[in-house]
Amino acid sequence: MTPALAAASATGSAPSEFSPHAAGWTESRVTPSDATLLATTRPEARTTWVAGARFIPPGDENAEMVPTLWERDERKGSGWKRVKTAPVPRGDDLRFNSVDASSPRNGMVVGDYTGEAGGVVTQRWNGRAWKSAAAPVPRGTVGAGFTSVDTLAPKNAWAAGWTEVQAGGRRIYAGTLQHWDGTHWKAQKLPDVGAGGRNSPWYLQTVTAVAADEVWAVGGTGFAQPEKPVVLHYDGARWSKVAVPGLGATRARLNDIVRGPDGQMWAVGTTQTSSGSRQALALRYDGRKWVDVPLPNGVRELVEVAMSEGGPVVLERKTRETSTAFRYSGGQWVSMKLPADGATPYAASSISVSGRTIDVVGSRPSTGSQWVGPGSLLTTRQ
Repeated sequence: MTPALAAASATGSAPSEFSPHAAGWTESRVTPSDATLLATTRPEARTTWVAGARFIPPGDENAEMVPTLWERDERKGSGWKRVKTAPVPRGDDLRFNSVDASSPRNGMVVGDYTGEAGGVVTQRWNGRAWKSAAAPVPRGTVGAGFTSVDTLAPKNAWAAGWTEVQAGGRRIYAGTLQHWDGTHWKAQKLPDVGAGGRNSPWYLQTVTAVAADEVWAVGGTGFAQPEKPVVLHYDGARWSKVAVPGLGATRARLNDIVRGPDGQMWAVGTTQTSSGSRQALALRYDGRKWVDVPLPNGVRELVEVAMSEGGPVVLERKTRETSTAFRYSGGQWVSMKLPADGATPYAASSISVSGRTIDVVGSRPSTGSQWVGPGSLLTTRQ
């Protein structure tokens, strides 16, 4: 670590580098060294949070991954600072996988499981400080994590993810959904979604809470290769499995879901043919049925979707180091001219919308031994 970067890290701040790009995009460097940035949200219009993990020491192939949260308050300038969260266990390669806020006085970050924490690491912001609140895991858990959180109020949040449990000489990999009541996380009773029985591997990727009696979660079955998409719905009393028709025998998984205008829902993911080739998947739900919305040829996988000006904006992962973004407008998909579309690779992880502002978070490639370099935020106003 150079003296300049060491000083920035010690004070909890990071250098900020702005440069204009096509379509009004501005890039701001968030981290002073190697980091993986996974999610972003705005508790209010001029404050941005970015969650993920930094590597200690940076550039070392054996570096430790430490969960970290960064903040920028535009009223205080363009720089970023590392947020003082509650203490987390060290040495388990933990991350903050998702972050969400309903107001400047209510926020939540969620991460991975560690035995030292007694469950899945989560923290809640009450407007003054971050407080730890480990989420329970099943007996025999050897691995678990929340990959998504949606908080509606201080006493109402939802988190989705996965658990890996050692039982009867084998490991069972399954999705998990939990609800936060202001004091504790409580695991939800879920329907049987395994393609070949209750012990078939499956997971949940994202949860979206529309109201107290309308919560959606999506994911898939299978491990490295997608098998079948999973869609779950909560009506205020129980969770049920929702059929996704029209895919036939096509292998598919869903990565994200968001509420659109007039009660519509949009879900995105990827399909895979028997030959192994992939094509991105976008589905729209009108309250009665799901409809496949065709995408341009060559779009491989959509990792996230958000709503902007009444229409979806989606993030595509082309390769491990390249990403693109599209907007659905007038019945057509239109490129958002993400700077990552160009010659310089950019691994985007998340896209979010606040008012007319769109944020994309990710990392540029590293010049060291880590495959990921310093993290940054791309921002545009529509």
